[in-house]
Amino acid sequence: MERRSRRLSANAPRARCNAGLRRGLAGTAMWRTLLPCGVLAASLVAACGSPGVAVDDADILPVELPDLSGMHEAVQGQLRDAHRALETAASSGPGELADAYGRLGMLLMAGEYHDAAEACLLNARRLAPERFRWAYYLGHVYERGGDLEEAVGAFEQAHDQRPRDFATLFWLINVNVDLGRWDAVQPLLERARALQPGSEAMRFQLGRAALAAGDHAAAVDHLEAVLRQNPAATVVHYPLGMAYRGLGDLDQARQHLDRSGERTDGGYSAGVGVSMPDSLMEELRNALRSPQRHRTLALQADAGGDREEAVRQFRLAVELEPEDADLQLSLGMALDRAGRAREAFVELEAALRLDPRSAQANYMVGTLLERAGRDAEAMARYAAAAEQAPESVEAQLRLADGYSRAARVGEALLHYRRVLEVAPDSVAGRFGEAMALVRLGRHREARDRLAAARERHPDQPAFAMALARLLAASPDAGVRNGPAAAALAEALVATVKTTAAAETMAMALAEVRQFAGAVEWQRLAIDVARDAGRSDLAQLMSANLAAYSRGEPCRTPWRDDEPEYRPGLPVEPGLLGP
Repeated sequence: MERRSRRLSANAPRARCNAGLRRGLAGTAMWRTLLPCGVLAASLVAACGSPGVAVDDADILPVELPDLSGMHEAVQGQLRDAHRALETAASSGPGELADAYGRLGMLLMAGEYHDAAEACLLNARRLAPERFRWAYYLGHVYERGGDLEEAVGAFEQAHDQRPRDFATLFWLINVNVDLGRWDAVQPLLERARALQPGSEAMRFQLGRAALAAGDHAAAVDHLEAVLRQNPAATVVHYPLGMAYRGLGDLDQARQHLDRSGERTDGGYSAGVGVSMPDSLMEELRNALRSPQRHRTLALQADAGGDREEAVRQFRLAVELEPEDADLQLSLGMALDRAGRAREAFVELEAALRLDPRSAQANYMVGTLLERAGRDAEAMARYAAAAEQAPESVEAQLRLADGYSRAARVGEALLHYRRVLEVAPDSVAGRFGEAMALVRLGRHREARDRLAAARERHPDQPAFAMALARLLAASPDAGVRNGPAAAALAEALVATVKTTAAAETMAMALAEVRQFAGAVEWQRLAIDVARDAGRSDLAQLMSANLAAYSRGEPCRTPWRDDEPEYRPGLPVEPGLLGP
C-alpha cells in the first residue's frame, strides 16, 4: 500500500484512513505479527477508561520493526527493547503507551526508518494529543520525506500548542517557503522576528523567503549576514549562490554553489546548519547509540567548531566498537584538534595496535613526537607512513623536513622531489627543494628553481626573499646579481616587516656597494631581534654588521641556524609529558 494512504492531515478524521488499512489486513496472519501480543487490545481498554481520550481499534496504526540487519547490534538491541516495551506500557494507560510509541518512533526516526517512525508518532499523538513533542517530530518526519503538506499540518499543530517556540516557527516557515505560500509566510516571519530578531536562524529564513519571492538583493543581504555571524554554516551557500545568480553575479554564485554540498529534496538541509537551540532535535540526535551515528555527530560537531563535543561523540563510538582502528584514529585526531595532545597520543598508539600499517596513524603520532622535540622517534613514524602511503604528500614532506634538520641534505632533496611528483604546486615542496640545493652548493639550480617558483606563486614572499638573498650573497659569482637582488629586496620590505626581510635588504645593498645603507638595515634587523627577546639572534647578526662596516659584502646567504635550514613544526617542550 502506498505510504501516503496511511497519512492524515492535521484536520482530517483518523478513523477513515486507518479503518481502510485495518480492513486490508483483517483475517490474515500478517495482522498478528504487526504488534506485540496483547498491545492493541490492552491499549484500547486502557484508553477507554481515560477521560478525554476516545480510542478504538481503527485509531491505532500497526507497527512492525523494519529490517534491522544492516544496523549495528547496539542499535538493533535498542529498537527491539523499545518495541517490546509497547506490550508493558499497554497495561499502564494511554499516557505511558503514548510515551512508548513515541520513544520507539524517535529511535526509528533517528535511524532514518521514516515510515515506521511515522506510524509510531501518529499513535503517540493520538493517545496523548496534548504532548507537543509528538506533533513536532511528525513534522520533521514528513519534511524529511518530502511530504510538505503533511509537515505543515504537524508543525501548525505544534505551533498552536507552543506559539512562542522558535524552532517550530523556523520549520513551519521553512516548509511554507518551499510550498510557495507567501500569505502564510509573512505573518510567520513577523512572529519569528519578534522572538529572535537578530538570530542567524531568523536571518536565514528571511533570506530564503526573499530568494523564493525573487528579491535577490535582500536575499544576499540576509544570507551574507548569516555567514558573518557563523562562517561554518555551509547550509547558507546554496541559497546565497542562487541569489547571486539572480543578480547576475556569476563569479560569486559559482563560489558559493561550489561550497554548498548536496541539496536535498526537503530543502537546504545538507552541510552544517545555522545555530538554533532545539532541545527536542538534540534529544533525537542522541537517541540512537551506534558507532556510525556517533561518528556522524562527531563530524558535524567538528565541522561546526565544537571540538569537545566531537571528542565526546568519537569516544562513544569507540566504546561501542573498540576494535575499529579507524574510529580509534578519529578519536585521536579529534583530541589533537581539541588541544589534548597527551590523550591524543595514547589513542593514536591504540589505533596503531589495531592496525600497525595505518599510514595516517603513524603520520599523526609522528607530528606529536616532532612537536615534543623527539625528532628521531618522529622520523621513524614518518618513514613508516611514507612507506605505507608513498602518495602521501604530508608524510613525504615531514620526512624531508626531518632529514633537512638532521643535515642529511641529499635524503631531504630526494623526498622534497617526491612531494613535487605528487603535488607539483606544493609551496613547501618547492621551497624545501631549493634550500636543499643551496646547502648542496648547487646555487645555479637553486636560483632557477626559486625564480620559477616566484613566478608560479607570486603571493608567496618567501620565494622572493630567498631569491634576493641568493642573488645578493651567493659565493658563486655567476649567480650573484646585485641590482636584481636590490630590486627584489626593496619591493619586499615595503610589505614584509620582519628581521629576515631587513637583513635581506642589507645583503642586497652591500652587494651593490651601498654599505652605509646596508649598515642601517642590518642595525634595524638587530634592533627588531632584540626587541623580540632574541639577543642570541642579534649577536649572530652582528658578524654581518661588522663586515658591512668594513666595506665587505656578505657571502653566506643563510647561517646554519636559520629556519630555512631547519624547517618543521614548532617544538613544545613537555607536550607529551616529562
